[in-house]
Amino acid sequence: MSADILRTVTAGDVAAPRRRGWRSFLAIPQGGLGVALLLLLLLLVVIGPFVAPDTPNEISDQPILGPSAEHWLGTDAYGRDILSRVLHGGASVILLPLVAVSAAMVVATLVGLVSGYLGGKVDAVVTWVINIALAIPSYLAVLVVVAAFGGGGAVVVTAVAVVYAPYITRVIRSSTQAIAPREFVLAARARGESLGWILFREITPNIGPTLLVEIALRFTYAIMFIASLSFLGLGVQPPSSNWGVMVAQNRTLLLVSPVGVLVPALLIGVLAIAVNLIADALTQFFGDRIHERLMV
Repeated sequence: MSADILRTVTAGDVAAPRRRGWRSFLAIPQGGLGVALLLLLLLLVVIGPFVAPDTPNEISDQPILGPSAEHWLGTDAYGRDILSRVLHGGASVILLPLVAVSAAMVVATLVGLVSGYLGGKVDAVVTWVINIALAIPSYLAVLVVVAAFGGGGAVVVTAVAVVYAPYITRVIRSSTQAIAPREFVLAARARGESLGWILFREITPNIGPTLLVEIALRFTYAIMFIASLSFLGLGVQPPSSNWGVMVAQNRTLLLVSPVGVLVPALLIGVLAIAVNLIADALTQFFGDRIHERLMV
């Protein structure tokens, strides 16, 4: 009986700080609003395909019909139901930037940790490569990749990951250089711990807040970047119901049937704003916690 009570108390003691942390984060106006907007969009993306009246590419009626009881948002130039396309098209808008940023983050974290911790010639080479990569405009680099390998989701994801990796590497490298001289890292080296242990068990947890904020910021940029490429016809290709593709296909009808442009554009904007608000809240949240630790 006493052992069960001990286990219960221990679990509660561990979970309590996490609950307080979430409550503190959601108490920040940007955090609460950003999480609420993001959850609503995720709900739309998950449930949308199941409640859509038609499949995204089904020609359901005459083209360029206005909103009605049958077609709540009207039809596009091909007679496809706009609401159905909106409900089906959000997954790629979220998934493609998430995959691109995740891939860039994995590579950049490994390179940034090694470069920042080892220093010397390794750091000099990494810094040289980063400086060259950052000197090339992002859109120009992606255009070159797309021109060489063609458009499509996979190519765009790879290109965006390659473009963003140097930016993230620079941030991780700088954070690692600030942590590497700390006493607990020196103690781990004195104990004879391996390089992997020091990088991932000693340094990485201490740059976790930086990683989270960087992921949120890059995710915001990637959403707009990939949506812009889809609008230009370089990303996801028609007949996809991707929101960026919808804006591109319906832009010539803006004065006749603006719903087909405004609704997907608004949803892309709300998604970017939600993630940006979360990034701002993360910056404030972790900044306040670090300040509290310093004051103790």
